[in-house]
Amino acid sequence: MSDPKQKSIVVLRGSPRANGNSDKLADRFCEVAIGAQSVLHDYALRDLEFLPFGEVVDDHQDQLSPALDDIYQADIIVLTTPIYFCNMSGLLKGAIDRFFGFLKSDYLTNPEPSKLPSGKHLVLLQTQGEGEERYGALLEQYGPGLDKLGLNERHLVRACGVRELDDILAHPTALQQVEQLAKRLTA
Repeated sequence: MSDPKQKSIVVLRGSPRANGNSDKLADRFCEVAIGAQSVLHDYALRDLEFLPFGEVVDDHQDQLSPALDDIYQADIIVLTTPIYFCNMSGLLKGAIDRFFGFLKSDYLTNPEPSKLPSGKHLVLLQTQGEGEERYGALLEQYGPGLDKLGLNERHLVRACGVRELDDILAHPTALQQVEQLAKRLTA
């Protein structure tokens, strides 16, 4: 992990649409992080060629590998996604599947199953066209895996009712929540 005065942050942008609503939430988080002198590693998954876990061997290297190396060192992991067909984007899901490599081979029985250093914060910035009554439980859904990884400090910011490009700009509450969260985590 980085110097306590300087946070290390990895952003995995899961939207296939550049400059979409979830990217704008990520942009806001990154602006605050840069202002706080954080070390920022920002990856747009749409620009990377990579395979999900089931298709790779343990020592596989592709364009996602540097991001995974950075995650190991990071204090904060920021995942961004629109909701597509009831779940996170396939790009983000494929990247998260690679987190399996952060588990020890005996993760099912080991009381310390993760290879990751403890104390990391996981942030999910989620946009969706539908209302808030749907899709709010993604962190809960992925909770068992995140628990095994030791990612117990989890934060969610959702922007609901955003479908078209730039709809997020009409949702100042979500943008403010992202800004406040970024300030708190990078302080």
